[in-house]
Amino acid sequence: MNLPSIRTLERAFPGKGKRLRQLLTSLDAVNSHPAVIELERQCYHSPSIVHKRMTAIDAELENYGCEYVKGTGKSLSFEYSNTGDSYDATIIRFSNGRYIVSSWGDIVERGNYS
Repeated sequence: MNLPSIRTLERAFPGKGKRLRQLLTSLDAVNSHPAVIELERQCYHSPSIVHKRMTAIDAELENYGCEYVKGTGKSLSFEYSNTGDSYDATIIRFSNGRYIVSSWGDIVERGNYS
């Protein structure tokens, strides 16, 4: 799995870099996150680890939920934690499992979601 460094996360999200990196690397951290516990309480079937991880990240960033952008023939699909502004830095997960820190607006403008 390709992940942003603590330094990159800390630069984009001051004071939250270590916690976000922990959520990106540790299943225990994800499964014990209060937002994930609440998500699982509301679901009949347990959500995927990707869904749980993105839920925990979104809660840590205090954002507005996770959104999805479907890829085209030349681009990968991706999901991101919605900041409310398409050009604010957020955490993005591509369908190939790669995580980056970027704005989803910049990615869509580039046209190649990979």
